[in-house]
Amino acid sequence: MKKNVSTFLLCLTAIALNFLVAFTFCDMLHIPVFMDTIFTVAITFYCGLLPGIFTAIGYNVLSTLTSEIRGYSFDPLLVLFAICGILIVIVTWFFARRKEEFRISTAITILYLVLIAMLSSFASILSSGIIDYVRFSIVELPDRIAPIKNFTDSFVNQHFSLFAACILAQVPVSLTDRLITTFLGFGVYKLMVRFLGNERW
Repeated sequence: MKKNVSTFLLCLTAIALNFLVAFTFCDMLHIPVFMDTIFTVAITFYCGLLPGIFTAIGYNVLSTLTSEIRGYSFDPLLVLFAICGILIVIVTWFFARRKEEFRISTAITILYLVLIAMLSSFASILSSGIIDYVRFSIVELPDRIAPIKNFTDSFVNQHFSLFAACILAQVPVSLTDRLITTFLGFGVYKLMVRFLGNERW
């Protein structure tokens, strides 16, 4: 029971930190990366699949519910991006199970992290593109300052179909974001092991 409670508290902390980092980079600085899965990746490495999924869903619910407070129109479809988070967690967990292989060498660790970043980016590009296609087809998002929306508009102006534009617009941001957040998430995981003890799974 004590372990479950502490894991739950770690997940809540990760959700809050994801929100804080994403708010800083996207809402305040308008930097074209999401930065909303650093602590989701860390939790997945440290606690396993289900806590990682809980963290991914929790962040997206929080982000959706606070959209008006942050100056955007309320868009309930935003919560669908939890699907992207879940796919990122599944890809991360699939490789995180092989922790002994991460300990072979630094080079092996880097290769695994790049592989996780590339595969989770592919999953994120497809799922996010489809979700954006649904959202942009249903509602207008004029007040949402987002690099994805800007890229999508650029592709549409070049006479790409909306579906193709939604997929292609994800590529530069998702690739960059996944590389950064995967490596940072693994770094946070290593700090958790150092200060909190061995993994919870």
